[in-house]
Amino acid sequence: MNSVQLQEKLKQDLRRIAPRMAQPDVTNLALWSQALALSPDCHLANLALEMPVKGERENLIQRARRSLSGQPFVWRRDYVPFVRHLLANWKGEEVALVMDRTDLAQERSILMLGAAYRKRLLPLTWRVLPFGGTGVEVQQALVKEVKPYLPTGIPIHFYADCEFRGVEVQRLCQNLGWHWQVGLKSDTYVQLSEQEWVQARTLGLAIGERRYWQKVYITHKHTFGPVNLIGDWSPNQTSPRFWVLDMKADGQAWRRGRKRYWIEPSFRDWKSYGFDLEESKIDDYARLNRLLFYFSVATLWIIHVGDWLIGHGHDHLLTRTDSQDYSVFRLGRDYVRRCQVMNWSIPIGFTVTQP
Repeated sequence: MNSVQLQEKLKQDLRRIAPRMAQPDVTNLALWSQALALSPDCHLANLALEMPVKGERENLIQRARRSLSGQPFVWRRDYVPFVRHLLANWKGEEVALVMDRTDLAQERSILMLGAAYRKRLLPLTWRVLPFGGTGVEVQQALVKEVKPYLPTGIPIHFYADCEFRGVEVQRLCQNLGWHWQVGLKSDTYVQLSEQEWVQARTLGLAIGERRYWQKVYITHKHTFGPVNLIGDWSPNQTSPRFWVLDMKADGQAWRRGRKRYWIEPSFRDWKSYGFDLEESKIDDYARLNRLLFYFSVATLWIIHVGDWLIGHGHDHLLTRTDSQDYSVFRLGRDYVRRCQVMNWSIPIGFTVTQP
């Protein structure tokens, strides 16, 4: 499959998923998705080389720059068709939602909510914010945005670290009928079995120890609960860490909660180990939002390719058979490049197929 054929197949699938999207926007989205999969980074000079469009490099750079500066990105109009398509075709027995924040050169922060899958995150919604911590209001807003599109009849789990520990967020999950597991700051006051209120860090956890507590109440202000508590003091950490959850606190819950860390390598896919977002030097909110939209659609496609590769047993073409050295994102991106070299057919899709 040559680059022009790939571009046409991408546009066909994009039109099928987002039939109301204007034709120029479909073309730009297909060009960006293809270029991001093939280019070493998101620098416009490199992306231009991967766009199957006639013209001088400088003209293609200007075209890419104009596509970032056009009509402002609107999540509900532009990206919801992909969220709806992804979740309508969900094959898993649950959906694990993960929320976290990443920073860009102490100038901007990106708050992301996505679905955990094969140690990566499928982006669902995000906010570009001023640098620094996020507030409960915007965290709740992201949760409420994705809720209408989640599959019904299966459990929904919400995972996040201590920045997202707010009782308001936990209560929202409770009202929605979701499970949750979020970090808890060690200076938070907790009450165990009608005992005195104490700070979590005074619970007597030893270095290298992990403990579980059931039927706990948290914070003097809210007396929220009963919830359950996990405490862990890794030898690599200077202090213990805590997580509060609605389900039973035990070893299984601990292992399940490891999904909250899958967002970190996903951010690296967008940054230094993939698209190189930080080096784009884009700090304008509107242009950065549009760029993240292109990143998100390209990510869905790339993970679809990697998922297809694993599901069909073809990942041995790119990695050792005795171990999985590459992530599903890396496999997908490398396979697109390999297909271009070998003139193989490339899977086109924006869903994941393996439960």
